[in-house]
Amino acid sequence: MREIVFYESDLGNKPVEEFLDNLDPAPRAKVVRTLELLRAQHIVPSKFWQKLSGTNLWELRVEYAGNIYRLLAATAKGNRVILVHGFQKKSQKTPRQDMEIAEQRQKGYLQTHGYL
Repeated sequence: MREIVFYESDLGNKPVEEFLDNLDPAPRAKVVRTLELLRAQHIVPSKFWQKLSGTNLWELRVEYAGNIYRLLAATAKGNRVILVHGFQKKSQKTPRQDMEIAEQRQKGYLQTHGYL
């Protein structure tokens, strides 16, 4: 079983929680169900959970009513998943800006907690 952790900035902001809070109820519920699948299942289908090539990041994928939602995450010791960024995907490729935000937050988590 995985532990799901929401990244928190030095100022106490939790950007992924804020992203989820701003979604409409139906897509938010589907994202939450997918997070529960990630937490509870030892093997998660690549349709939902996949490592992004060329990075240390993982991507949680959720589709709802023709919209695509992504949560970017880092993995850490003890089967921990740190959710560092969330966005609605509008193109085939993950936007570079979203990757950079996630990588910065991953580095911040590492500096604060000392491990990944």
